[in-house]
Amino acid sequence: MQKHYLFGLLASALVAAPAQAGDSAFTPDAATTWSARTVRMASIVNLADPQALTKNDFKGACDGLTGEQMKHEYGKEPRWALSSQLNICSAFDGWAGKMMGSKSPCKSLEKGLKDLDNATAEPAPPEVVSAAQAMRASGNAILQSGHSNKACKV
Repeated sequence: MQKHYLFGLLASALVAAPAQAGDSAFTPDAATTWSARTVRMASIVNLADPQALTKNDFKGACDGLTGEQMKHEYGKEPRWALSSQLNICSAFDGWAGKMMGSKSPCKSLEKGLKDLDNATAEPAPPEVVSAAQAMRASGNAILQSGHSNKACKV
């Protein structure tokens, strides 16, 4: 009986720990890094002409993301922020033709944009809210272009 109790206690501690760490608020350095990356990702599209995107436009937007996220992941930014960038970059890498890119980039981009709904003025710093708005505008333009050009499957 004592083994079961110990196992249950250990399991609940391990399950709760990542959730608490991942649901943290942004620290100042993580907010700055996340915002700069997200603005960089958003700037690949010219909102006046989203149809002009090519594979090369998507290629460099997510380079180095894994290292950034490893540095800022636990206890420094919310889980939705990490998830949004991962999903958006999976879509970008799919359109760029990279090996680990999404085969359904529109779906990945939609998931990433949905995560950005959590970037509200209450819990998120102003720079995060601004970057999320820029990414949402660019992402919506890319989605419209992807749907109209039948480019949602790679």
